[in-house]
Formats: sequence, C-alpha cells, structure tokens
Amino acid sequence: MKEILITSSVLILVLLALRWAFRRRITRRAQYALWALVLVRLLVPLSLPGTDFSVLTAAQPVERQLAHRAEAVGDRVVFAWEPTEAETTPVQSPAQAVPDTPTGETGPAAQPPDAEPYAYPAIAQKTLTLGDLLPYIWYAGIAVTGLWFLVCNLRFWRKLRKGRTPYIVDGCKYPVYLVGAGLPSPCLFGLVRPAIYLTPEAVSSPERTRHVIAHESAHARHGDPLWSLLRCVCLSVYWFDPLVWIAAAVSKTDCELACDESAMTSLGQAERIAYGRTLLALIPVRRGPANPLLTATTMTADKRHLKERIVRIAENRQTRTAALFAVLALAAAVCAVTFTGASSGQNRPLTGDELAYFNEEFFNSDAEGMHIHNQFLTSLYERPEDIDLFELFYCGTGISEEVSDGELLLVGSLDENGEKICDTDRLPVADIDTVLLKNTGLTLNETSKIGMEYFQYLPEYETYYHSHGDTNYFHSVRITAGERQGDTIRLYYPDNFARYPDYDWLCVTLAVQEDGSLWFVSNLPSEKPAIATVYPEGDPALTISLEDAVPCVPVPVNVTRRQDDCADRGYGIGITTQGGEEYSFRPYRSTDGNVYAAVIYDEAAGRDGMAAWDAGCFFTYPEGSDVDRLTIDSFSLFGYTGVVVSYEDYVTGSAETGGYKGTHYDYYAVSDDGTITFLFRAYGTEPPQVMDLDGDGTDELTAATSVTAQLFFQRDGAICEADIAALLSDAWPEADFLEFNWWDFSHRCLELWGSVPFTGHEDADTAGIAWRRVYFDGENLLVYKDSTTYTDHVADGVDVPDEVLDAARDKVRAYAQQFQGMAWNEDYTAIDASPEWDDWRITSLELVDEAPAYPELGIKVYGLGFELHTPIPERVMTAGGTYIDEDGWVGGMYVESPYLVFHTMTSSGPTLLENDIPSDVGNTSDSPVFAACLAQTALENGLLTPSQIRDVDLYYLFYNNQTRFLNLMGTYDAQEQDHAMQVLVACAAAMAGQEDGDLLERGLQNLAWNSTALTAEGRGAYERLLSEVERRAAVDAAAQAAVQSDYSPADVAFFGQPLTLDQDPMTYDERLAWCQGGWQETEESVAFRPEAYTEGNGCIAYWGNMVGVSPMGQAYKQLFLRFADGTEASLPLPQAQEAATAPPDTMLFLDNTLVYIVSFEDQLLSQDGQTLLHLAGNYRYTVDLTDKTVSLVVVQ
Repeated sequence: MKEILITSSVLILVLLALRWAFRRRITRRAQYALWALVLVRLLVPLSLPGTDFSVLTAAQPVERQLAHRAEAVGDRVVFAWEPTEAETTPVQSPAQAVPDTPTGETGPAAQPPDAEPYAYPAIAQKTLTLGDLLPYIWYAGIAVTGLWFLVCNLRFWRKLRKGRTPYIVDGCKYPVYLVGAGLPSPCLFGLVRPAIYLTPEAVSSPERTRHVIAHESAHARHGDPLWSLLRCVCLSVYWFDPLVWIAAAVSKTDCELACDESAMTSLGQAERIAYGRTLLALIPVRRGPANPLLTATTMTADKRHLKERIVRIAENRQTRTAALFAVLALAAAVCAVTFTGASSGQNRPLTGDELAYFNEEFFNSDAEGMHIHNQFLTSLYERPEDIDLFELFYCGTGISEEVSDGELLLVGSLDENGEKICDTDRLPVADIDTVLLKNTGLTLNETSKIGMEYFQYLPEYETYYHSHGDTNYFHSVRITAGERQGDTIRLYYPDNFARYPDYDWLCVTLAVQEDGSLWFVSNLPSEKPAIATVYPEGDPALTISLEDAVPCVPVPVNVTRRQDDCADRGYGIGITTQGGEEYSFRPYRSTDGNVYAAVIYDEAAGRDGMAAWDAGCFFTYPEGSDVDRLTIDSFSLFGYTGVVVSYEDYVTGSAETGGYKGTHYDYYAVSDDGTITFLFRAYGTEPPQVMDLDGDGTDELTAATSVTAQLFFQRDGAICEADIAALLSDAWPEADFLEFNWWDFSHRCLELWGSVPFTGHEDADTAGIAWRRVYFDGENLLVYKDSTTYTDHVADGVDVPDEVLDAARDKVRAYAQQFQGMAWNEDYTAIDASPEWDDWRITSLELVDEAPAYPELGIKVYGLGFELHTPIPERVMTAGGTYIDEDGWVGGMYVESPYLVFHTMTSSGPTLLENDIPSDVGNTSDSPVFAACLAQTALENGLLTPSQIRDVDLYYLFYNNQTRFLNLMGTYDAQEQDHAMQVLVACAAAMAGQEDGDLLERGLQNLAWNSTALTAEGRGAYERLLSEVERRAAVDAAAQAAVQSDYSPADVAFFGQPLTLDQDPMTYDERLAWCQGGWQETEESVAFRPEAYTEGNGCIAYWGNMVGVSPMGQAYKQLFLRFADGTEASLPLPQAQEAATAPPDTMLFLDNTLVYIVSFEDQLLSQDGQTLLHLAGNYRYTVDLTDKTVSLVVVQ
C-alpha cells in the first residue's frame, strides 16, 4: 500500500504539472489520455523490478524516518483490559525436558497446608494500539464510500427511469431518451448499454440537438462510462488520499474538454461558434462541487471550467508535434520512476571475512555463557512478530537476573521440604523488551506473544519465570554461505543436530539498520545454497590445473567373520544405507591381541564378558592402538554412505626415519547388501571437513596436517584427489619448505606458508616467509598472495576514529626508533652501512574491549598490529616470535603494551591514557588479568581509587606484579589502603579451592624471596597486607575451632532410614551387562557412566557419575543398589567437598546386608566455617536387604 501511495502521488503531481505547462500546446484528448497512467498505478498493486532511479529507491531514507514516527503513533494504546478468568488459567508447558529431569510443584513451601495455589496469569494485560486499528478504519472507509457510490448511482438511475421517454434521433446509434424534468443537463449514463438522456432545452432546436448528440456520442466512443466507474473505484479504495480526489476532479474536467474537441471534429469547424452558444445555453452553472461518485457524464460545470471550455472552442488550438513528443517522453520518464520498485541493491555473495564474522562473533561467541543470537534459530518464523518466545527465552534472556527468595517461594520448583529441585530463570518484561528491541526492533507487546503462556508470570514483579533442569540452547551453528541484497542479508546453515527433522537446510534473514546493527527477520527452511565463492581481488599468484587429477579407485575389502573373540569393545555406531538397510560397526580388541574395525552381526553382554559376539572384521588397527580411544564415524558424501575409520599412524616415513605421525581417516562405503568398499584415505590434525569450496552447490572434502593437504572432489561421477603438497612443490619450486594450517571454513580456502628467497635479494643465503591462500574454483587450485592494500601506512580495512589512528601512527613511529640493532653483519657485528627500517605500516587496529566492569568511564581499548620494512632483510636476525616476510616486512616484535586505551568521558574529547597492559594476558575483559590491568590503568591515570575497584581486579592485579601493586597502593591514604587489603584478602579466601585460588599465597611468596623493588610507601602497604593476612587467619582459625568442637560422630549417624524405591527398567542380566560396558551403547549426550560395581545376594551395587554435563555435575558421585526383586534405590554418600560427593572405597555383600565404607583422613568444613562437610574417620553404611533401609555410623 505505501509503495502505491508514494508512486501514485508523485505521478499525479507530475501529470498536474505537465497539464499546466503544456495547456496551450497539446489537445485535451492527449491530456485526458495521460490520466490512464494514474488509473493503472492505483488499481494494479504491482511494480516492475526495482531500479536505482525509482521513486521508491529515492524515498527509502525518508520512508524509514516516517516509519519510525508511524510506529511511535501506532504504538499508542487505545484500549487495555485485564484477561478473563479463562485467560488466566495456567497452561501446561510443552514437553521440553530431558527424560527423568526432576520437576516439582510451584512453591509449595510458600503456601499453608490448607491454601489453594494461586494461578498466575501468563499475560497480565492485553492492549489494542492505534496501529492495530488503522486497517479496520481503512476497511470501514472503503465500505462507506462504496456504499455511497452505489446509492448515488442507483438513485440517479431510478430518476432517469421514472421520467424518461424514447426520443428518435436520426443517425445516432445509441439509445436516446427525453427526461421531462429533474435532469440539470444532458448526459450519457449506463455501463453495458450506455444511453443519451436529453433535457427539453436540448431538443428545442435541431441545432442544439445535433450538438448535444455529438458531445454525448463522443463520451460513448471514448468509453467514458467505464473510465468513470474506475475513477469511482479509486476514490472508494483511496478515500483518504486528497491527491486522488484532485486527480479525479481534474480528469473529469479533461474528459469534458476532450469530448468538446471530438464533437467539434465531427461537426466541423464552421459550427464552433454555434456549438459554444449551445454550451452556454444548456449547461447550468454549478455553484457547488459535482458529485465525484456519479458515473453519468453530465455537462454541468462551474464558472471557471465553463469559461475554459468556451475559450478552448473559440481558440481552436492544434497539437504541436514537438510538444506532444515532449509530453510523451516526459510521461514515459515518469512511468519509469513510478512503475518500478525500490532497488534492493545488487545481490552479492558474502565475503569470507563476512562469513567469519557471522560464524565467530555474531553467532557462537558464547565465551561468557549463552549467546542470545543463537537462540533466534530455535524456532521457525516468517516474520519477527511470530518468533516462538518460549523457545527464544527458554534458557533466559542472557541478562543476568537473580531470583529472590520470595519469588522462588511463589514460582520456584521446590520439593516437599522447600528445597530447590532445579534452577529458575527470571525474565523481567524490561529485559525481554531489551533483547527484542535490540534484535528485532519490537517490544513484547508488539509481537504475537507466541509461547509466552508456558512461562509463569507475577504481575507485581512484571516478570516471567521458567523453572527447568534441561536446555534447548542452540550451542553451535555453521553458516556455510550467505548473500546480501541491499539491506537484507540471508545466511544459510545445515540442520546438523536434527533440530528440524523435516528439513536439511535453513535460511535466517537479517535486516541491516542505519546504525549497522542487525535485526532478525525470518528463519525458514531452505534448499541447499549454491552461492559463488568470493575470491581475493586481483589475479592469483599461481593457477594449478587439476585436469590430470587421478580418480580414486574403489577397492572392495575382505571381511573376515570372527565369533566369540571379543575381549574389549570400543564405541559403536549404527548407519542406514541409501536403500534403508541398517548396520552396526564398532572397534574391538580380540582375544588374539589385535584390534579390529568390524561390522557387528550379533552381540550380547554377559556377566563374565560377552555372552554373544559375531562380527565381520574388515580392518586391523596398527599395533598398540587403544580400543577405548578409537572411534568409527558415519558419512554421506559423493553419492556414498558408509563409515570413517580413524587411527594414529605415520603419515610420512616411519619411526626409524623420524617420520611425521598423524591421524588417518579411511573412508569405506557400505552398500545395501553389506558389501564394504574402501574409497580413499585422508590425513588430518582435525577431522576432515565437508565444504562447498567453489559455491556450486556440490560439496568437497578437505583435510590437512602440517605437512600434507588434500582435496577430494567429484568429477564425472568419480572421486578425485588433489595432493596439494605435491602440486605446490612442483608449481612453486622457490619454496623449499611448506607448512599447512587448517582449511578455513568461512573463507573456503587453505592457509599455508613457505620459505622463499627475499624479493630482490634472491642471491642471499637467507629466506623469508611467504603466506599463501589456496582456493578451488571447480577446475583449478588458485594460489593467492596477501591482497591487503595500504593507504598512508594503514591497511585499508582499518576503521577507527581519527584520534585513534593518529595515536597509533605515533606509537609505530616510536617503535621504529625503539627496535634498532636487529640487523647484523655476517660476523655478528652491528651494521651501520644502511638504515634498518625504511618504512612502516599498521596491519591491524580494532576495538577489542570497553572495560564492561567500569562503564561509567567510557574506556575504549584498541589492539594494534604493525610491521617495519627493512631494505636489508638478509641481515635482520629474527627470534622470539619475530618473523620477516618475502618482501622484507618484519613483525611479531615483543612490545610492552600493544594497546591504545582511550578515556571518552571527557569534555575535551577522547583522551589517550598511559598504559602497560602486556601482550600475554589476553585482549578482552574475559581474561581476569587483562581486566585487572585495565583497572590498574584507571588507577594510575587517576580515574578510580582502590575503593572503586572490584575485588577480583585487586586480586589479579596483585598477582600480576606484586611490587608495582604495593607501590601504587602506598600512594593512597591509610583508609584506601586498608580497604584494598581487606578486599584483596577476602577475595583470596572466597576463591580458595578454585582455579587461581592460591594467587595471593604465591604472590606473598614472591615478595618473601625478593622485595627490593618496593618503595618506602610500597613497603608500608606491604606491612598492611601482611597484617590483614594475619588478622584474617586468626579470625578463620577461631571460627574453625569453634565449629569443630561442636561436631561428633553422633551428629551424622542415622539408623533404619527407609530407601526410596523405583522399578528398574532392566532385567538382572541387562543391568549387569550395562554395568560391564553396555552403557556405552547409549546415544544420549547426557548419560550415567558406572565406574565400579559388585554383585551378591541377587543384587547389584554400582556407582558412577553423569557424563555430558559440567565438571561440577560430574563431581557428584552416585551409588545405586538393584535389589533381587527388580526394585532399585539411590544410596547416600558423604560430601567430599562443597560441590562433590565421595565414592565408596569398599562395597561388600555380607549376610543379608550391603556394607560400603568411605574414609576421610581429616575433618572438612565449608568455606564459611559454619557447615560440616565430613568428619575424619570411616563412614560405614549398612543396607538391610530385607527391610530396604540404610544406617550410618562413623568410626574414628
């Protein structure tokens, strides 16, 4: 609609201007014909393909601004109402949880026994905005205008039918009627059978009758009843547009003038004067506007239009050919800009850098936890309003929100004792709006609120809640291709994790905003993309033809049947062939000592090993292979389905020759009848990657080690291998050494480097590094050099503020002076004949951090990369990570701080701060040492005081450089120093037992060894630190002693505690086989892994832990007992640490009991010293197998 309004408005205004400019040069019939363009534009809601010169293209910036204003107006709430009781009924959450995930009632501990649980509504309020009402207002206007159109024309028709009588006019081929009264002027009326209606005045003389009949017949010949009807349709649909009403009125005037001209043509020029008199005599002067919705061609007119008609008749102007041509040319130009759509820009494939951004930053960069962008892929939607918000916010908003105890009592998942069963996510409406606005431009109320009914809602907190023990996190997406058209970006990715079983490929569409941010538009199924690879600019340095690539010859393998020889099994996998046949494969160690890869025909675990084993062995692993570390994977590629057998062996040479050892990947095809065929072998430090290197929609297979690189592709139905190392050695003989990196998935290329003679110094007995990238275009390998270009010493891709760039230039120029003495004579004496450096360049400069811990400072940290150029590369000595390339550029020099830190919250603009952030502590605040160094920069530049620094920053700041920290603290007053030391020691106590928990202790040890660098003020701070350490130790010791004296074995003992029983879904033999290794057959990512078991009295006791969960989750050991009757119970275990339980040291079946013992040498309390974790001694648990109870005594 908006496109039609914009283009039609421009078209109407231009035609009005043309009508006025050429009013004396072209006929009214030509003018009238131009209005057909407006009819077509208004009634045909389609546009030709977009162009850059379209009105819509030019209007896009203004349209966006108006759209934002329209959204603001449309969001005004017109009506709001509370939901009914039916609408507040709690809704059962869909089945999202992993099986056996604990669930609980909502907050039972918060309710008295006789209270009924309150049902909190999922939606607190429903609103109706002005934006919601506008379509209905438009529809109502169409209905009213359309109805009035029908009423007007029906009334007019009834009036004519009631008062008309046939009137004979010789030579007129249209019906003619005489209306005695009520008709203001002669007219033509009727769409299918138009008729001429005359007034008594029109038949008062033959001359008048002839003139009127000529005029109205012209209307009929022009098809004016149809055009009048279409004009009325436009007025009904676009009733709100004043330009449409103006166009209707003007076109109706032009219609009458065109008929006057046509009538004069048929009557002859001799009757011009007489025809004018007839008009003056018969046409009444209308005081008000005519009814625009009447389709009759009445001759009424106001004074101005009547005068214009008489003047036109009297002047008898003729159309000038040049003027008509000019009008037609201008009209064609106007149509070209109004009948074409908005240009969406050229559809171009995304570059490798752009794909890398989406794969590494926009998605998947979840170093700090959940990345909310990934969650926008958890549901399918055609527009952002229809995103499934339950899926999107299933794991929270990504904004940290703590749930209060009061909220947990109301909505938490708690057991009958009020203990938390699983975590509860807090989703304030404000946070939901923040996420949605940032990523879609919508608020929660502007969406369809799909899935929100599955959350709980507390109106008093304006917050939704979700209690769950599982996750739907879309933890990894691999964008294989993308394209951009104007401000629209489409990214394609495979459904690698079968989240959408019916689809193999999906496309997520993003809209680029004016500030560069991206909004999610849709996420829909897609076909596999075929988007061309973007190669570097310029010609490749080498082009290596693969025309002579030799096809891999499939070789059927011999399968040896072996039975009952399995000593140990490895991880198994099942595959389905292209014909639907299923086969199982696994590695196993035979009783003959060999390890085989085999197809499994039959297997069953027993108590003392495998009860049944029947396998077909098709590969023998190298000697020494560990079956527990071997895997067999599946593949489907090049028209084959099969398995990949991987193992370690020599890629080049042997142990005797010092060969290179790496991972082999052997690809075997499996046919429907079970025939196994060897296809090819790949070598890789990582598993080979499937990627579409040339973007033709067909996948290739890539593999690489540091000394080999392979490309497998299909040609004429055969699989061909390109040995890239061998091909490069032949085509690039200057490189006497090649080392390969891994295939870059985003850039679709292989990165490598070689050692080649320096450019212009080929006779020197030295070499530089040559970096290359290898691409595949479907027929050739394309080898490119670095194509980065530089302007004024700066890489063209650098985009930072001018003040940052100026500071970087100054810093690199200073480095050029600093790094003198890297060039030497052959006898290792300093060289002074030539300058060491004759040029420099900034290779990278980008914003890496903004000190998120201290946002009030407006800190911006830029990472700097640079290189210096030498005219004597053969004399430069490189060491310690320094390199020199083939063109004499030297980089990798160690600098104290490769960062530029700016303080932006200043009235004078960004200010460069002195900093000494080292290069080996990371480059973002994700690194605690980097964050601490940023805090130190703020301290040393007077932006913060120690009391304003986070405790964790003080902790790492002390360890990073103890003397510098203490010397800095010594410059502050006693109160600031005491605060800093107390916070530092308290932080160390809180981190005890964690990673990096001993940094304070290690730092104090360093000072004990050497504290000579301390200033007098620093030594005073050192004394304060030691005093605080002693004070804290004394307080902790006193608290520990007080708590320890209160505990005894009687405090932890219990007797005859009933066990909670469940039915074991397995039989005895199945459970035993499962404990013996059968658990490995599960395909679940989260599973229980038994570590040890024992059996007796028809029972099985086994303990282990969960795998596929966090390390903290794995630290909790669990002990289970399966009774002879098939029931099963979880047995208690003592705490080993605050976040871990201890497994049993001994498990024995004695008489009719199970006894298990856990021993501890020392007593352990919680970190706050208030809770006993375990006593020193032997925890002896006794399970009565008859009563099914458990008792505990501690023997010290």
